[in-house]
Amino acid sequence: MYTLKVKHANRIIRVMRLFAIIKAYHHYTMMELYRESLQVENTWKDAEHISDLMNMFMPYTEFSPTDFLHNKNEITDGALEDYEEFKKWTEMAVVADVSERTLTAFCKNMYNLQSFSILNAYGHIFYPDWLMALFLYLNNAISKTELQKTFVEYSMFTGKPKPADIAQFRKVIIEIEELVSQIANKQTNREIKRKTNIPCPNINT
Repeated sequence: MYTLKVKHANRIIRVMRLFAIIKAYHHYTMMELYRESLQVENTWKDAEHISDLMNMFMPYTEFSPTDFLHNKNEITDGALEDYEEFKKWTEMAVVADVSERTLTAFCKNMYNLQSFSILNAYGHIFYPDWLMALFLYLNNAISKTELQKTFVEYSMFTGKPKPADIAQFRKVIIEIEELVSQIANKQTNREIKRKTNIPCPNINT
């Protein structure tokens, strides 16, 4: 009985850790997108072109050029809000045994497309909802049926829901955990190497 309780508690901690990691990554992504937008001057003609393309590829949603004209003050405010959210989730990750340094390195790795494109493309949008539902289920707050209803993803082209690819989700989750572990181990090894390479003082001087 005790062993089962420990396993159950570890599952909950694992879900909380993943939730914090992916939420932090989502806000890191938004920060970077805002930062990149500030470096680009967009014209009405550019906005019209983007609007036409988006309406062609996503006909279920109506876009207008004004959707793609940015106000630098609004973008700056958005970037600051996402920064605050990023800091909040890094603090939550620290509680779940992932350091801020490790999580920041993970986010940089991900955003620069050095790793899983699925998380980069849409995982950071859908996965938090799935993980929260799993957390609630593990805490007996929702039923298995309610949990299963949460595991849907929305088509980029039609906007319609479809059942989530659970096998793919599990695969990405494992890859996230492996990458976080690899980064943490490298950082620890570097720190040990740095400390062991500190020259000893010369007692004869």
